[in-house]
Amino acid sequence: MFTKILLASDGSDYALRAAEAAAELAKALGSSVTVLHVISMPVMQMAVPGSPAVDIDPGTVSAYMEEVEDSVARRTGKPLEAAGVTYQVLTEVGHPAEAIVRIAEDDGYDLIVMGSRGMTAIKSFLLGSVSDRVSHHAHCPVLIVK
Repeated sequence: MFTKILLASDGSDYALRAAEAAAELAKALGSSVTVLHVISMPVMQMAVPGSPAVDIDPGTVSAYMEEVEDSVARRTGKPLEAAGVTYQVLTEVGHPAEAIVRIAEDDGYDLIVMGSRGMTAIKSFLLGSVSDRVSHHAHCPVLIVK
């Protein structure tokens, strides 16, 4: 039924609970799991006449992404490893909900598993819930773990 599971993780406690649920499902169903972490990069500079240019070193961004990927993988991977489930880690840059939905559809995932929260209440209020957006736009079932 669910052969490919996409586990969206930001490394939070909610994401860890989602990883535990994904591990149980993957073990029971023999599913493959991909842990996806989406880095939401802020807008660095808007085109404002007379404003100084901001140079972003691609090497710094790449190193940062690798460090975040390692951190999220270590934390999120623990329940998967404990269940004996093999997994891969993928890091993307962009809006989390849009990236999760796009990757799930483009790569043919059967199920998206994610935590119910991952950000502060204020950020969630201002930006909207990623899990809410994913559940409304995903092509496949979404398991939201509290």
